[in-house]
Amino acid sequence: MEVSRGLGLPGHFTVGAAARILALCATGIPAIWVRDTGGLVVVLALAIIWAVAISLSVVRRFPAPLALLAEAAAVTVVCAVALDRGISLHLTALAVTPFLGGIRRGIRGASITLLIEIAVLTLTVFQLSGRPSAEQSAQLVAGLTLGLGLGLIGAYVQSTQSARTELAPYRDVMTLLEQLLELSDQLDNDLDPHSVGRRVLTATQDQLPTTGLGIWEMTPEELRRLPTGSPLEAGSDEDDPGIDVLGEAAATGRPALRGAHFAIPLDGSAKGSHVLLLGGRLPSTLPERQVYAQLRHLHTALRSLGVHLEAALMFAELRHVATQDERRRLAREMHDGVAQDIASMGYLVDALAEDLPPSSAPQIELLRSTITRVVAEVRTSVTALRMDVDANQSLGEAVSGLARRLSASSGISIRSTVDERTTRLQPEVESELLRIAQEALTNAVKHSGARSIDVTCQVDAPRARIVVRDNGRGLGPSREDSHGLTIMRERAALVGASLTIDSSQLGTVVYVSLGSRGGTPRPTEEEVTYP
Repeated sequence: MEVSRGLGLPGHFTVGAAARILALCATGIPAIWVRDTGGLVVVLALAIIWAVAISLSVVRRFPAPLALLAEAAAVTVVCAVALDRGISLHLTALAVTPFLGGIRRGIRGASITLLIEIAVLTLTVFQLSGRPSAEQSAQLVAGLTLGLGLGLIGAYVQSTQSARTELAPYRDVMTLLEQLLELSDQLDNDLDPHSVGRRVLTATQDQLPTTGLGIWEMTPEELRRLPTGSPLEAGSDEDDPGIDVLGEAAATGRPALRGAHFAIPLDGSAKGSHVLLLGGRLPSTLPERQVYAQLRHLHTALRSLGVHLEAALMFAELRHVATQDERRRLAREMHDGVAQDIASMGYLVDALAEDLPPSSAPQIELLRSTITRVVAEVRTSVTALRMDVDANQSLGEAVSGLARRLSASSGISIRSTVDERTTRLQPEVESELLRIAQEALTNAVKHSGARSIDVTCQVDAPRARIVVRDNGRGLGPSREDSHGLTIMRERAALVGASLTIDSSQLGTVVYVSLGSRGGTPRPTEEEVTYP
């Protein structure tokens, strides 16, 4: 591997240019000092050769090894002619190409360029002046020895750079993962975006008498509000600041005020493609000058919390990606392992049935139907594991698709109603809400004995609610090995949502709500009326 692959063209270009410039300085400064016209001519010739070499390294239309050998030969000829003419010259120029050969090709490159210089020097010097004098020989040996030393140094740098370049990504990943594990244990709630967001809103309320507070994430594609579950978000939709004041704050990087609405950029965003913004509504009775002063003070005071919130959002995104990867891995393992093994058992049962007496037919049929049912359930679980909300499918579309698939596989009528705006929730929030709906629908299909199920999904970011209602026999007694409801509550808490489950002998209603105004809601009377 060449160092240019590790350093990239800019790094290789810099090393080569720096070595040549240093050699020109070492050769030209003494010539200028003693006003040696011949020495200046030699320096000019070397400068032309190296300018051409640098140009070839930039355009990369000439084979790099051949260009380096041609450079070594040309520089050696110039040095030999200067030596023959009696021009006082520091032969550091002879050390440049072995060094570059070592940097590019390791010990092999340094050796080849040094041999080229020795061969060209031998031919040129003996051709021009026959046997060189003792002083000339000493200068040549000094220049070649320096070239040998720098060539070996370049080869060492190349070998260590190659090893570092190959292993560096893995070492960096190991270091970052170790730091992430340590920080996740130490920071705890500081990596929960909802708790950090609530702290931001509380700190704002302590400084300003605001209503309709909220935190927005603005990207080139969309503007979405981050739900925090804080009661400070209570208020009417008219309290939300408009796109104008949020866009002004994002563009200028300073607090913005338009009428009663304000927006403050939360400094500390690590991603250049998005901006976190705090916005809300102020009483119109406050003097404008006082408001601007408080907004600037708040902008500074919230800087550290902005960094905390950015870190928490990035950690949530990392957790979401890791969860998706793990779900896909489990789906592959189940599809290629358990599902195939169970299906093979079905084929084995079919083969055994041919050799058993007719009296065993009912038991064989029961066993075969059981295997078929288990395979169908495993395949349904694989589909559910691979299902997620993506950039091209909204939460409502994902819930409707889930309802259609479960209805087709179970034969139970599942009606879905979707009402959602174009503004999306955060991907990890949508994913958790979808998993809650999936668990509620799956439980209703498998355990409720319902004839029909209704699912409603309403999204008006940052608010959302999902209602799953069935007309089955209600929840049975809890079992120690059943964790579905506990997991649903954990998922709801993870995104700051509330979960309510009402059950009776007439059916069950699962109600999950995110970002509701005025505290934790209860299902309406219509929603708990069982069909």
